[in-house]
Amino acid sequence: MTSALQNLLIIVGILLIAGIGYYLFKQNQEEGLQNAQVDNQAAVRSAESLRRLNELQNITLDTTLFSDPRFTSFTSFTNEVAPEPYGKANPFIESD
Repeated sequence: MTSALQNLLIIVGILLIAGIGYYLFKQNQEEGLQNAQVDNQAAVRSAESLRRLNELQNITLDTTLFSDPRFTSFTSFTNEVAPEPYGKANPFIESD
């Protein structure tokens, strides 16, 4: 290979590597901008969640209803359900 051709290939290789490096560098900067937008959205949603949590923590329930004689006099009319087996012990066994 001649010296001029060898020098030309080296220069083209260096330019190609520099171009790829520049492209990757620019792509990384754009992702940083997108990450900043995501971080901002996460901060807004976190603030909203904290605000709602504070609203829920400020709610007080009056539990005197459960000690009222009218409530305690209620009778449960539920029926006991007998436990039934479900499924097969081995679902991969063929059954006739």
